[in-house]
Amino acid sequence: MGAPRSLPGAVYAPPNTDGRARTPGPYAGIDGLAAEWARVAHDGDPGAAAHLATLLRRLAAVLRAEPFWPLAAREIGVELLATGGCGRPHPAHDPEDVVVPSLQLLRRAAPAALGVPGPEGERRLAAAVDQMVAGIVGALQRRQRLDEHTARTGIAGSSVPDVRVVPVPGECVPVVGDRHRRAAYEQMPIGVALLGLDGRVLDLNPALAAMFGLTGPLDQPRPVSDFVHPDDMTDVVDSLQRLVRGDTEVVRMELRLVRVDSTVLWVHSTGSRVLDAFGEPSHLVAMVEDLSEHHRLWSPVQEETFQDQLTRLPSQSVVDEWLRRTFAAEGSRVGICTLELDGFNAIHDRLGQKIGDRLLLGVAGRLRLASGEHLVSRTGADQFTVLMAGPENAADVSRLADRLQAALATPFHIDGHSLEISASIGVAEVATDDGYPAELLRAATVARGWAKVLGGNRHVLFDHERDTAESARFALLSSLWGAIDRAEFRLAFQPLVHFGSGRVYGAEALVRWQHPDQGVIGPSRFIDLAEHSGAIVPLGRWVLEAACAQAVSWWRELGPDAPFVSVNVSPVQLAQPGWVREVTGVLAATGLPAHKLQLEITEQAVLGDELVAFAALTELRESGVRLALDDFGTGYSSLAWLRTLPVHALKIDGSFVDGLRNPSPDPVGHAIVRALIQMSHALGLEVTAEWVETTLQADRLTELGCDVGQGRWFGDAGPGEWVPELWRRNIGT
Repeated sequence: MGAPRSLPGAVYAPPNTDGRARTPGPYAGIDGLAAEWARVAHDGDPGAAAHLATLLRRLAAVLRAEPFWPLAAREIGVELLATGGCGRPHPAHDPEDVVVPSLQLLRRAAPAALGVPGPEGERRLAAAVDQMVAGIVGALQRRQRLDEHTARTGIAGSSVPDVRVVPVPGECVPVVGDRHRRAAYEQMPIGVALLGLDGRVLDLNPALAAMFGLTGPLDQPRPVSDFVHPDDMTDVVDSLQRLVRGDTEVVRMELRLVRVDSTVLWVHSTGSRVLDAFGEPSHLVAMVEDLSEHHRLWSPVQEETFQDQLTRLPSQSVVDEWLRRTFAAEGSRVGICTLELDGFNAIHDRLGQKIGDRLLLGVAGRLRLASGEHLVSRTGADQFTVLMAGPENAADVSRLADRLQAALATPFHIDGHSLEISASIGVAEVATDDGYPAELLRAATVARGWAKVLGGNRHVLFDHERDTAESARFALLSSLWGAIDRAEFRLAFQPLVHFGSGRVYGAEALVRWQHPDQGVIGPSRFIDLAEHSGAIVPLGRWVLEAACAQAVSWWRELGPDAPFVSVNVSPVQLAQPGWVREVTGVLAATGLPAHKLQLEITEQAVLGDELVAFAALTELRESGVRLALDDFGTGYSSLAWLRTLPVHALKIDGSFVDGLRNPSPDPVGHAIVRALIQMSHALGLEVTAEWVETTLQADRLTELGCDVGQGRWFGDAGPGEWVPELWRRNIGT
């Protein structure tokens, strides 16, 4: 029977600064390091190399564990004096021959080989090596006492009173004595847990197993975090470490445990060390008494107000009160990280509430450990907030966000499911003299939204300039719909000139916003807003109506040779049901002949829903409307796709034409433009070049056989009334 839940500690993972994927697995270099270690300390003995590889894997687990517990490395030091693992040791080597080169090699090569590079990895390795040395010294002392005992009594040290060993792969852990003590252990009405010095739970007596809702013994040792409520983990780890160090003989505490069904169990625990035959600590024992009935008398109203009922983390009310008090104190700084789990709803919907709740418990535990002394709260269904008092600057808060992300990097193993979860984190920091709690919360929430837009699994620091720009965009969006009704939009027309005749062949309608406060606003500032908000539909209808009305006046004044009007069509418009009827209705209402209207579409608009788009464009072409594919060359069109597209013309994107302005043009760019023109003509399509701004560009495009040009060399966009005069002046010559 497995443990109630699996909440593996967060693996220490240095920041990935180069953007490249890391080598899979934490032990990619272990076998190579083990072989080198065996060569240095054991003359290349293959058996020693295999054993040393096992020790290295244990050392890697110690270095990467959260919380980091260097005392767990002490047992690894004990085994450095032998090469037989848990079996009979090999004949003793001279300690200096093994220990000195071993430690030198570890300090030099272990950080990279074990997957813990960087200053933090070096710090952890130094602490672990110190404990390994302590283990070696202790083992030597025990060996000396054993030799003295054998010499004095004539009884071999292996004949010490029988000790039962729980089979734990890779280590020897004495836990329970003879059958009488075993019977007492199993029949005690109080819960008893046996733990190794590394903090793993080795065994539970039946009474404690029943408290957890287990129906049998543990199938393997489990980390203590699998059983302890996340909010109490820090205190439990501290108590266990004090016991192992010998700072105290007994620790007593009230804490919360978590049952198989994720319900919380209040207990009183008394922990102590158990010593071996030589007076050395061999393991820990904890006596556990159920206090749940006592704690049920707590006020449910108080709990619901200040604690999240699942994770028992502080609630939003505690966050608000903490911020109120912190901002009341002058001259300090405060930081905040707001987290939203990426993809949690999908896991919850797929695997159910029980798995979802246990995942939240696991996340809460890891965040609590990674946050250290900082306040962690649950502020939403899949949202958490971490508050930091007194950071030096925003970089301090960002480093906290890095630790929170690293804490979630290791998959959660729950009921046979390996669940990967990440978080979008918003980071904000401010001096209490310069802001208010509500502003700080909003800043972190906004930054979290930016992190989600970028795909999640990252943290983003709040940026005042970016927020100001987005606020301005929001203000534009708020007034965009009303601007259509208030008739604040205007049209300007830029001529399309035929290279062969120099005559104005058509004119593109370009929309401008005559904003009452900001003056004239170009389309680059509001078209995206209009498309995302849906305002592009009424705006596009107005542009079409106004452009056709203007083109009718040209047609009536200049006759059948009058230039056509070209109107841009948004992908949103093209996907609208009834859009074709809208176009033909405008033509009928204004009296403009269909061939005097050109609609410019982009590849994106067609590729959104090809069947719908092809049907609409085919119907428009059959009605006589001209169609042009805009910004050609920047998308993903294939020749087969282009052959079936019912368009009359292609407009080469200006980025290609821009390269023709230099006296010595880029030969590659020149060749691309030539190829585009030749390909278009082979398909029977007319070619328009955008961004024609110099005589040299116009001459080169003429030589390449381009049909139509558009750009400042022919004239900027102006009022519709100018177009007839431009047509008469033959401006292309």
